[in-house]
Amino acid sequence: MDTAAIRVSVAPVLAARTMNAEQVTQALLGAPVSILERSARWARIRMTDGYEGWISTAHLGPVLPHADEWVVMTDLWVNLRTRPDYRMPVRRVAFVGTALPLRERRPGWLGVSLPSDRPGWLEEDRGRLITSQVREEAPSPKLLLTTARRFLGVPYLWGGCSPLGLDCSGFVQLVYRLHGIRLPRDADQQAEAGRPVAVAAAGDAAPIAAGDAVFFCSPEARERITHVGLALGDGSFLHAAGGDRVRINALSDAPYGERLVAARRYLCTGAAGCLGGTAPGSP
Repeated sequence: MDTAAIRVSVAPVLAARTMNAEQVTQALLGAPVSILERSARWARIRMTDGYEGWISTAHLGPVLPHADEWVVMTDLWVNLRTRPDYRMPVRRVAFVGTALPLRERRPGWLGVSLPSDRPGWLEEDRGRLITSQVREEAPSPKLLLTTARRFLGVPYLWGGCSPLGLDCSGFVQLVYRLHGIRLPRDADQQAEAGRPVAVAAAGDAAPIAAGDAVFFCSPEARERITHVGLALGDGSFLHAAGGDRVRINALSDAPYGERLVAARRYLCTGAAGCLGGTAPGSP
């Protein structure tokens, strides 16, 4: 099976091979993808989280080189410059969570490899060095939610996975991935991961702790999960609200109180996480 890497800052992954199709998710710069089917203009891909969809071949480049160290972008967006100098033009913009191989270090700067085979340079305080050989410790709920609050006000975007726009499950997946915990892409899949947390009655948040994922059903069927957010531990939750933005609501607010059906815990005290085989924040 052929592989490739995303060569643009953020690429839409679509339900069909037309730019008018539904966006099902997004792929960030440098992300590796498997090519399932390909024509001159379109490729059907599978991402590392198992998600599949169609992408323009113009957004695909060669696989990035192997490296012992990678740089994960920690600012919401990072200018990758042509040289290690703030006066230089921007070669690419990389959004938070983008992981690129470390190519070179200079005082105060990190050089990363790009699918164009040209280096991009960022100030070292805008990224975090990781290695696939070192396993990260699970974050505290406070640290996790500090990260989540950085996205307050980001507009809602169906299929969105970047600060340009987020959907509910893309928001939860991104926040946890920034702390080395990989979750499935969709809300119903996330509701099967981690450990269950009891929800005694509709809107009852008593056992729900800070950092837990909270799940809501559709108005038509309680068994169909259609929305997810992150509990703040005080009876409220942070979420990408459909058609609006990333915001805070009370779990008892309408319509959420009557649709709260499940909660899951991905963080475990004194462990690397509740998810079996959780990978570190490596690409």
